[in-house]
Amino acid sequence: MGLSADDLRTALAAGGIETVLIGAHAANRYRLEVRHTVDVDLLAATLDGAAGILRSLGCTVRVVEDDGVAYLLTAQIGTTVVDLLLAETEYQRTALRRARGGVITVEDVIVHKLIAGRPRDVDDIASILAAGVAVDDTYVVEHATEWDVLPLWVRLRAGD
Repeated sequence: MGLSADDLRTALAAGGIETVLIGAHAANRYRLEVRHTVDVDLLAATLDGAAGILRSLGCTVRVVEDDGVAYLLTAQIGTTVVDLLLAETEYQRTALRRARGGVITVEDVIVHKLIAGRPRDVDDIASILAAGVAVDDTYVVEHATEWDVLPLWVRLRAGD
């Protein structure tokens, strides 16, 4: 048994934790063809109390810390793997504020995928572009420049 992203977001929201969908599930909202994934990636305004909520749902939870500060919770229930990432940077907080309907915008999916830069992330971006989704190029360029991934965006935007 697993939990859907909506189930997870609802349970966390009931505990006062604002989250938005990121990662492959968010990319699938904009891609030409859906890519199968078994994990759910969420960006959260806070992680305070999140481990307890996830455990109450039957998840096993691992807290990842840096200098004693939790920045990631990894949870699993059945086949569902959940990564709950704290919005630590100003860019992440901006992406959280810009989200609509519980999902980060297409521009923020692209920026996240550019930063990650793995082959599947590049494929996600190419599929989003192939779908013809309107993209605010100025926004993507601004943040791609900030994260030093502009050359990859330029290459993908050119269709390479």
